[in-house]
Amino acid sequence: MSKTRSEQLTEKAANEQRRCRAWLLRFMQSNQPKFLTKVELRDAAMREPKVSKNAFDAAWIMTIEDTGRRDWYEPLRKRPRISTPFANQ
Repeated sequence: MSKTRSEQLTEKAANEQRRCRAWLLRFMQSNQPKFLTKVELRDAAMREPKVSKNAFDAAWIMTIEDTGRRDWYEPLRKRPRISTPFANQ
């Protein structure tokens, strides 16, 4: 029996979420500090494990809740801008 299009899409989304959660765990486990913004991590996840934006967003919440790393909901502190000699030209 073949799957409906809806079943195929649901399965694909669940697979992407699982892959993304495993990928995100590397960053969130062991009390590692957050060093990238959510947007930066999402962009990387869309390239590396090749997941959709929606799959990342769902995996982000699930991984934070699974690991108890609720500090990851907070925005990353702004990084200081590096001044270069060409910045004011």
